[in-house]
Amino acid sequence: MNTQLTDFVQEALLRGVSREDISRSLLEGGWTLKEINTALDGFVDCGLQLPVPRKRVSGSAKETFLFLMLFSALYTMVFALGSVLFDLINLYLPKPGDVTIRSIGSLRYGIASVVVSFPILLFMHRIITREALRNPGQRISPVRRWLTYLTLFVASVSIVTDLITLIVRFLAGDLTPRFVLKVLVVAVMAGIVLFFYLRDLRRDEVAPSNEYRATKSGKIAYAALIVTILVVICIGFWTAGSPAKARLYEEDNQRITDLTNISRKVELHYLNRGVLPQSLSDCDVNPDTFIKQKNDRVSGDPYKYRVIDSTNFELGANFNLPSLSETPSAGTEAFSGYPGEDPGFWRHGAGLQMFRIDATKVRRR
Repeated sequence: MNTQLTDFVQEALLRGVSREDISRSLLEGGWTLKEINTALDGFVDCGLQLPVPRKRVSGSAKETFLFLMLFSALYTMVFALGSVLFDLINLYLPKPGDVTIRSIGSLRYGIASVVVSFPILLFMHRIITREALRNPGQRISPVRRWLTYLTLFVASVSIVTDLITLIVRFLAGDLTPRFVLKVLVVAVMAGIVLFFYLRDLRRDEVAPSNEYRATKSGKIAYAALIVTILVVICIGFWTAGSPAKARLYEEDNQRITDLTNISRKVELHYLNRGVLPQSLSDCDVNPDTFIKQKNDRVSGDPYKYRVIDSTNFELGANFNLPSLSETPSAGTEAFSGYPGEDPGFWRHGAGLQMFRIDATKVRRR
């Protein structure tokens, strides 16, 4: 219930004004009949000269819960949706040296956050809209107005920061399509939030007691926003791949982890003894070079190991899919290099892949 209305009714009753006159005056002031009757019903007409307040359960806790849920879902959805769009931009407009698997992992987390928070946001918005129709005074609730203005502040700061960053990059001559798209994402999302809540506040301040009825244009904009978000989620699902494919990538990542550990143990064995082990089992004589995982965790097949010469050796495994980064041609030929110096050393194709490593370069670490 609105405090301003309640205080007025109490003061009017205290001065002996009839309930009919109070109701007529408030109707002229723009209050709805439902709000007026609710306020008048808050005081018992028992014949005393003082208005006696009726015992009621406070609704402030309920309002706080509803609006906290609404705005927390809004913040989660907006930030998650921005993260999804950023990851899609990174994947479709990559920079040299980008690690694709990281963007895919971030994309999946963002999609999950949007899928959970977006229905909650719609559900809470529907509940609060119904509450506003039943009790129009809730629309000017202090809790709602504080959270709304806080949201407007965050959106305004985001737009200002976005523009400053754009101008700085422009003056530095460092504008790229990828960066401009990210700037547009922030500007559009913050602009939509700013426009929606400014319009909401302006409508409440002009006619705070009129029952809310969505206009046709408002319904179209609302439906378009929902469709846009659903399209972004679908594109994200398509880009991230199916859960079965994600599982295959995880298995391949585990193989890379195992091969990395094996290479370190072999290099440490060479560093300690000056010779390469003839087999992976030779590393087990020392606790520091003990290799716990010598076999593929899925197939159970032993990882490939072969000594080429006194300082070079090969490691290999069978992979499900090509790596998400720039992929070399598939086959059994070895890829030369050193895993500690090249972050893309473990890029691979599908099938059996062999990696050649120079054990002497371990001294350069």
